[in-house]
Amino acid sequence: EGFEDVDQEEKDEEVSRMREHVVEHVDMDGDGVVQIAEFLEYAKGKEFDHEDPWDTVFGDSFTDEEFDEFEKSLEEKEKEEIKAQADLEKQKRLDTIKKYEEESKINMQMLKEHSEKLREALLAANKAKELEKAKKLVADAAKNEQAQQGP
Repeated sequence: EGFEDVDQEEKDEEVSRMREHVVEHVDMDGDGVVQIAEFLEYAKGKEFDHEDPWDTVFGDSFTDEEFDEFEKSLEEKEKEEIKAQADLEKQKRLDTIKKYEEESKINMQMLKEHSEKLREALLAANKAKELEKAKKLVADAAKNEQAQQGP
């Protein structure tokens, strides 16, 4: 993890050099195996790092109260960043909703216009049917009248 860009061959060489160094400096009897007693003896020596890895870099430069205050300020900054991120996400969602509402309004207006045109077309078609029926009635009446008058 975090070593994706490291060349595997180079990494293997470094591990091998480290192993050789440990065996050379710690394996006192030269059998190629570091015994616990050999390691403990080496750890007592000057070459072994005796500093506490948990000591701070600045030693006693800062009090516990100063560290607590610093930690609290970091938490507040983190909370502010999270809130800002949440506000941004909220605004994006509101913008999306507004966009869909506007599109919906446009679609409703188009639907109203089309339904009005359809209604007018249906009325016109009904009028045309009624006119056709009326013409047929007139034509039928004229035929009947001619038939009654005879030849």
